[in-house]
Amino acid sequence: MIATYTAIVSALVPCIGLLIGFYSSWLRTRESALRREDVLEWSKDVIKDLQTLCLLCYLDEANLPPERRHIKLEQVIFSTSVLVEQGRLLFKNRTDNDYGREKIGAYQGFRPRILDQIVMAHQIAVLWNGAGSDERLRMRLVAEDCLKHFVSLAQLEVGRGRTAVSGTNEPGRGKALDYHLQVLDGKRIEGARSRMQF
Repeated sequence: MIATYTAIVSALVPCIGLLIGFYSSWLRTRESALRREDVLEWSKDVIKDLQTLCLLCYLDEANLPPERRHIKLEQVIFSTSVLVEQGRLLFKNRTDNDYGREKIGAYQGFRPRILDQIVMAHQIAVLWNGAGSDERLRMRLVAEDCLKHFVSLAQLEVGRGRTAVSGTNEPGRGKALDYHLQVLDGKRIEGARSRMQF
């Protein structure tokens, strides 16, 4: 009888170990997927604000009236401030040395580069109205760099290794709008004109 119990226990121990290992692996995979989803959603909000800032820096008063620009700029100021703090939940500061040890936990050490891009965008939005034309030009260039660096860093974190459909991953031709406007077929243009007439 003892031999039977011993055999049963001996058979169950590896099975239990296998189940525990499977469950642990599943938990790590699920946690990783949840983090990726959280970072993706946060990144989309950041990209919206950084792209908005770039457009605000680029468009002149003929394209965007000052009162509209002021409202959008205020939104970017508040939103980027919030997004930096939310980002601290996803990306911890580096505490390799004593830098910032006097600060509260989440603020000790050096902020990650991905958060630096949002901080700089926030500072540009705050300083934009008081800046001269030369400083605004430099701010516009920094805002564009912030967007590009952020997207590149976020893509490393959450970007897919491959697409679901092969055609969407084919390389583009890199042609700008002016090229496409020049190569339009005359028949297409005439067809479009005739459809516009009632």
